[in-house]
Amino acid sequence: MKGLRYPILMLFFSVFALYGARPFNTDDAGTVSAGEYELEMGCDFWSDQASLGLGFKHGITERMDLGVGLGFDITPAGEERFSGAEFGWKFAIVPDLFSTSITATQGLSAYSLNGIITNCFGPAELDINLGYDATGIQEEAGSISFGIALQYGLGLLDFGLETQGDKDGFQTWLGGVRYHIRDGLAIDVGIFGSFNDDLFGSATAGLHYEF
Repeated sequence: MKGLRYPILMLFFSVFALYGARPFNTDDAGTVSAGEYELEMGCDFWSDQASLGLGFKHGITERMDLGVGLGFDITPAGEERFSGAEFGWKFAIVPDLFSTSITATQGLSAYSLNGIITNCFGPAELDINLGYDATGIQEEAGSISFGIALQYGLGLLDFGLETQGDKDGFQTWLGGVRYHIRDGLAIDVGIFGSFNDDLFGSATAGLHYEF
């Protein structure tokens, strides 16, 4: 099990990665505005491993957007490989309050169904996700998944903490900061790990761009 912890952690962090605003994976209820686009790029670092990610979304209507995500893994042996593309659909049932999303992975039976609740109070934002995740790994059954993120805006900076888990309880944590260079453009950094092993100091960094 110890030898599998990096791939499993990478898979777990990809559950909401297509829609969660970087550096966080827990999604918010907002959608990309009709006719507009959103691009996110990021890199996750382990002590001997790294993965690159690219996400692109387009607003179809004021309540619905479509997205695609691509991953590129670099293994300890130096081998490089692309992961299957993720495709996602998100619909706002109650705009900026309650949404639902579906994601699927190319070439695998992996998919995720997610319910999203967002509540803003002053400069703070609370996002709660609850869904079902089928990993696409033959020996692993599907599982209930959840995510909780709390973010606080202070000027050009957003600070946040999040945790994600499944039917067995809390699994991962992440702390991050987002800096808004200008409207629609931000960079971010974060650290993340697992509650179930000694993984610590793993980092993520990336960019968010709306146009």
